[in-house]
Amino acid sequence: MGLSLKRLAAYWIDFMLVASILIAFQLLIYFITSGIPFKYLDRGYEIEIWVLLTMSLPTWLYFILFERFSQKTIGKRLLRLKVKNEEGTAIHFKQALLRTCIKLLPWELTHLMILVPDPWWSIEKPGNVFLIYIPNLIMFLYILVLFLNGGVKGVHDYLARTQVSRS
Repeated sequence: MGLSLKRLAAYWIDFMLVASILIAFQLLIYFITSGIPFKYLDRGYEIEIWVLLTMSLPTWLYFILFERFSQKTIGKRLLRLKVKNEEGTAIHFKQALLRTCIKLLPWELTHLMILVPDPWWSIEKPGNVFLIYIPNLIMFLYILVLFLNGGVKGVHDYLARTQVSRS
């Protein structure tokens, strides 16, 4: 399997792992509290804050901390990959933060577009629905760049001055 495919597979593993844990945690909160705070989250910005705190922030921390301190997320470890700086050593906190912010930008934009100002499911006809194509185009660009350079660098790697290699 080429490096580009390995990186995409590692990201998929990480995403499925983190999403499964966080969704299970949210379901646990829901059942323990009889639906609190979920039944009180009506406005888009309230839901966005909840998603930010319970889904986005833990996901950011997962990528930042694993890549900063062990050079590998669980997905990278399983597929024998590691992230490093351009000198070949462990990345710094700022690099891990920048990589993660750029890598997860399409997901965060999607949350904002669907939830703010009003959640799409709560209004008859959401406005500016075409904007949802922007995060999809960004993800397409990320994948294209990854394949064009053989998987060594994604967009987030170029901007953070990092790279991924086989470990």
